[in-house]
Amino acid sequence: MAGGIEHNTETPLLLATFSGSSDSNGIGKKGTIWTAGAHIITGVIGAGVLSLSWSIAQLGWIAGPLAIILFAVVTLFATTILCDCYKSPDSLLGPTINHTLLEAAGFYLGTLWTAVAHIISAVIGAGVLSLAWCTAQLGWIAGPITMLCFAVVTYISASLICDCYRSPDPITGTRNPSYIDAVRVNLGKKWTWLCGLLQYVSFYGTGIAYVITSATSMREIQRSNCYHKGGEKAVCQTGTNNFMLIFGIIQIVTSQIPNFHNMAWLSVVAALMSFCYSFIGLGLGFSKVIDNRGIKGSIVGVPTKSAAQKIWLVFQALGDIAFAYPYSIILLEIQDTLKSPPPENQTMKKASINAIVITTFFYLCCSCFGYAAFGNDTPGNLLTGFYEPFWLVDFANACIVLHLVGGYQVYSQPVFAFVEKWATQKYPQNRFINNFYAIKLPVLPALQLNLFRLCFRTLYVISTTAIAMAFPYFNQVLGILGALNFWPMTIYFPVEMYIVQRKIGAWTRKWILLEGNEWTALAHLITAVIGSGVLSLAWSMAQLGWVAGPLTMLVFACVSLTSVFLLCNCYKSPDPETGPDRNGCYLDAVQKILGKRNAWFCGIAVRINFIKLAIIYTITSASSIQAIQKSNCYHDQGHKATCGYESTRYMVIFGLIQVIVSQIPDFPNMKWLSVVAAVMSFTYSIIGSALGLAKVIENGEIKGSITGLPSSTAAEKVWLVAQALGNIAFAFPFSLIFLEVQDTLKAPPPEKITMKKVSIMTSCITTFFYLCCGGFGYAAFGNSTPGNLLTGFGFYEPYWLVDFANACVILHLVGGYQVFSQPIFAEVERWFARKFPDSKFVHKNHTLKPLSMLPFSLNFMRLFFRTAYVAIMTGIAVLFPYFNQVVGVSGAITFWPIVVYFPVEMYLTQKRIESWKSKAIMLRVFTMVCLVVILYAFVGSIRGVIVARF
Repeated sequence: MAGGIEHNTETPLLLATFSGSSDSNGIGKKGTIWTAGAHIITGVIGAGVLSLSWSIAQLGWIAGPLAIILFAVVTLFATTILCDCYKSPDSLLGPTINHTLLEAAGFYLGTLWTAVAHIISAVIGAGVLSLAWCTAQLGWIAGPITMLCFAVVTYISASLICDCYRSPDPITGTRNPSYIDAVRVNLGKKWTWLCGLLQYVSFYGTGIAYVITSATSMREIQRSNCYHKGGEKAVCQTGTNNFMLIFGIIQIVTSQIPNFHNMAWLSVVAALMSFCYSFIGLGLGFSKVIDNRGIKGSIVGVPTKSAAQKIWLVFQALGDIAFAYPYSIILLEIQDTLKSPPPENQTMKKASINAIVITTFFYLCCSCFGYAAFGNDTPGNLLTGFYEPFWLVDFANACIVLHLVGGYQVYSQPVFAFVEKWATQKYPQNRFINNFYAIKLPVLPALQLNLFRLCFRTLYVISTTAIAMAFPYFNQVLGILGALNFWPMTIYFPVEMYIVQRKIGAWTRKWILLEGNEWTALAHLITAVIGSGVLSLAWSMAQLGWVAGPLTMLVFACVSLTSVFLLCNCYKSPDPETGPDRNGCYLDAVQKILGKRNAWFCGIAVRINFIKLAIIYTITSASSIQAIQKSNCYHDQGHKATCGYESTRYMVIFGLIQVIVSQIPDFPNMKWLSVVAAVMSFTYSIIGSALGLAKVIENGEIKGSITGLPSSTAAEKVWLVAQALGNIAFAFPFSLIFLEVQDTLKAPPPEKITMKKVSIMTSCITTFFYLCCGGFGYAAFGNSTPGNLLTGFGFYEPYWLVDFANACVILHLVGGYQVFSQPIFAEVERWFARKFPDSKFVHKNHTLKPLSMLPFSLNFMRLFFRTAYVAIMTGIAVLFPYFNQVVGVSGAITFWPIVVYFPVEMYLTQKRIESWKSKAIMLRVFTMVCLVVILYAFVGSIRGVIVARF
């Protein structure tokens, strides 16, 4: 017995070391910097050092030493970080000591960085290999921009889903550990059924895609070895059916793994493999670019035989990119791994933005290097385009196969679990379904065989393999899967769950905006400011030149910023801090602060502003419809073809559309149209700016001059400059809607303080954006800069992108016309209602029997008045269809009273600043200087209209 006791009390050396190290005071520890250094050197220098000379021989005199130094730096960086993980949670005070790397990893499990790692592992998969092909279809501008757009949409979706992890309260509520659980709790059984159907179709489709991809990779291994032995011209054609069957057999075996918990090792291997082949693809693309000594590709992407073919390939590319962002569907499963506090939704939002930035950067690198390497010959699967080094290509394709073995199971196990759970509940006494049979295996633990699992999972694998053999088209299948699920799973369900979770009423302000803060105010102002006027800024820049053009925009931005700073103090009256009255719109503020006479004059200016915009929007929409036809004509018949189209008929078409849309009763019933219009305005403005930049790159030079466009006489130059000033004034209209935006803000902090911050941000963003649009346009075309960047045919290609941008302009103007016309409709109809209270023509609404199911009723007064209004606006536009000249007149006519005069006068009255005070004198001088400039712009623009008309 003594011997047994002695045996148990003996302590191995390492165990004794660990036991001693648990003392927080370090009693028993005698290690110094020198002993630690000795330990590390002993642990590092080993037999591996003998292979380093061979490694340098493979890499050469430059890459060899650099590679060793690089690995040394990475190791030093990693160990520096690990030093701070010895004690946790505090790196100095502990109290917990982590003796091993595994213990440290265990302590930090479920943090921001583990969530980032999960997301990146889940997102980066086989879809990344198709992104170079997608970029090739879209071109150098549209390709990267599309990926960035998908990344932004995915982040917004992720932010909304994060708040649905717990319900009903996003911080303290019950956990929803999966996407479908969150849908069931927030949206109910009906939507759960639809969500489940989409989710399982997605899983099944991904299984098919993985069979195709794995077979392609196996085939590429054979072809790579064949090309290496026989040369690049060797006949190395091999079918994929045999490889699909091999992969199917492997999956029949691995599918017998009972569930997720038993396949963690397979998921880890799959995640490592996905990183390996993705990095290899990136490295091979980069090396190919260096080897080519040039960047291939073009702005318009791969040329096609017909316009229709190009459109379909672009659509397919969009589907492929959507397939590469599958993150939303597994977000809640990842969020369920996080520890709390801090609240899981806060950690997950940070993890989402970090992970999406990393993956998007990685995607852009893979796609751009791939397209730069192969140009128009970019393969659908990036790795199939490389032949050498053959062993590296083989290794990358082998990594793909290993990843897809695990990936197939990751996406199939939920289907297996669902079907088997349903069968067990449906037939609880059935032996075929519920009995398990133990099969003894040598070395390995006994296998639990279930006949139903064996048959169902085998049939499932056979079905996916058979469909893959019938449709072995990598890019096309990815495109279908991406397009099928991106909208419902990434956009629709997250938005609907968030609205239900936060109890946001339909069509309320919060429903549209989610929450009123400085960011929503910024979004309102930018949306209101950036419109069709931005398309004329390149022409304005061309009239003024490289010095006066940007300076003029900066001056107008400063004037607008000064105006809104003054208006901030006019939101509440009579006291700008405490009110108590709030002025919810510009006209209210003028009436309460300056009185009825000024309000009457202001009302005229505001109404003129609304009317002029209806005329401009009719002209611009007709120009855009005309531009779409001309773009297709130039593409089909060449850039020198005679493609003249009259704009009158397009104005009439736009007018007819507005007659119908104008029957929308009021603002609350057209918010959906405003949202669409706002999105469209951003889209075409960004496209116009990007096309300008692309044209500059294509030209290889910056066109234009300091003095601007030369003219035949000095007088002509003076008038064109005046017109350009009017155009620029038109692009800075946000003083008119400033108080409406301020009225959406929550307090505290005081609305005035928030709005001043927003004003600065808005001015900076819009001015930068305007400078880009104007500057890139002028730099691209110089003296040939068109009046409207998208309709003046400085751009012919990519014609489909020009068409799309002009279509966005039209959609924006359909909504924009109503945004500025509805206030006039409401005012006139209220006047008639008060004037003729008993008139059936004015008051009676008639329900249309064929449309009785729609919330629509016909009012004869509304029908006749609004139709007449639209007809008058269309008639004026037909008489004066001159985009730049009319924009100049409209910008000049309202800029001074709305942006300068009334804000200054309201501020002086509100603050009770006497006329002889220095501040009042300065502001009045400011007013008069602006008046002189605007009168000059107004006269010049009027002259431009007269000259153009007669």
